[in-house]
Amino acid sequence: MFRAGLATALLFFACGGCHHDRALPGPSGSSSATPSSDAGETVVLGTDDDGKTLELPRGSAVSFRLASHAGTGYAWVPAGLDGGDSSVLSQVGDRTTDLSSDTPGAPRLDVYRFVATGPGTVTVEMDLRRPWGHEPPVKTWRVTVNVR
Repeated sequence: MFRAGLATALLFFACGGCHHDRALPGPSGSSSATPSSDAGETVVLGTDDDGKTLELPRGSAVSFRLASHAGTGYAWVPAGLDGGDSSVLSQVGDRTTDLSSDTPGAPRLDVYRFVATGPGTVTVEMDLRRPWGHEPPVKTWRVTVNVR
């Protein structure tokens, strides 16, 4: 329970108070609401939001902050945008990483930012994998994004 509260607090400060409460479930990990955003806001989704559907107006931003562990060699990488392309949702910049501490092997968040560029529906898929070799991902995360 303490870790969930700490993670939520860290996420709030890391995202600058960007209305993350619209996108993240409570400490219990359950949420019945579909995350949505008003134009100009950033929606933040995390590992617990796997399988959800997100409603966004054109021009909104979405940030995927997926938990992983530094030092294991595994990182979240985009596996593709099924059902759409950059005319619906476009990635902004490269992956960034937020570390919880400088301790080797400390938990981290792999962060990807996207912008809703036009109407349509896409499924964003992220794979947790090592960038070398040809092994299948150890985990896959998916979110459906509807842009109005």
